[in-house]
Amino acid sequence: MAEHDIWLQAKEGFDSACRDYKVNGDWLGPTIIDTAEMEDVVYTGILQQADGIITQGVISREIIDFAEQENIPIVFVDSNMEDAAHLYYMGKDFHKQAELLLQDIEAKLGKKEKLKAAIQVANLDFKIAQDQIKEIEAVFAKHPGGYEIVSISESQSEEIRAKKEWELVLHEHSDVNVAINFAAESAEFCWEAANAQKRREHMLIYGVDDMPITLQLIRDGKIDGSVVTSFYQYGYQGVKMLYQYITEGKKPQNIDTNLIIVDRSNINHYRELNDGK
Repeated sequence: MAEHDIWLQAKEGFDSACRDYKVNGDWLGPTIIDTAEMEDVVYTGILQQADGIITQGVISREIIDFAEQENIPIVFVDSNMEDAAHLYYMGKDFHKQAELLLQDIEAKLGKKEKLKAAIQVANLDFKIAQDQIKEIEAVFAKHPGGYEIVSISESQSEEIRAKKEWELVLHEHSDVNVAINFAAESAEFCWEAANAQKRREHMLIYGVDDMPITLQLIRDGKIDGSVVTSFYQYGYQGVKMLYQYITEGKKPQNIDTNLIIVDRSNINHYRELNDGK
């Protein structure tokens, strides 16, 4: 989503790297979740013989194969396609993400309380959502008090839908004590639903990414934290690794995505450390 707040951070890094390495780069894509439009953009880039492409790993395998046939390297960011040809994948470590969440939850609720978790993702058809849920299940299984995922809903990256889904989930599951929002826009509407149903003080609310509204919710104490990686580095490192591969044949390796939980204790200084600027 080219104009989404969180992806504009990636654009900032992308533009900075283009200036530093003196390359021409186009920032193109849909304004909402639309894999067909993403595929059209990537396909057009291949036809125009782009030197390299940075995209999410949510497009068709056929288009990735076409890029390989045309010797155009692809970098995946945020979501991967392990079995498709690509130069590198840069994204969150979902196992570490789940561990960070559980550590924070146990610090607040203790290790004996049973966790009744509700999760909202952007789109359950995306592997990124499936992988995040899988790691939550694996890591939360270690919680001594036990856990249960009572609901998984989808926002489709639409604010109205995110709000309606959280209203329904919290109405149907009055015992939720942990809400996890893997869709970047969802934390705000989770808080609104919890507040309207007088549930906020009985549950922890977590988001992902560092959209301005999410950061303000953390400052106001309306949500407990957000799992953040550097989208700036997605853009910057994506350009850098393509440039080095094309000009020097250098293949990237072991790029740290700097995964942290942002909360009220670190909100004022996390970005200067995380983005490395």
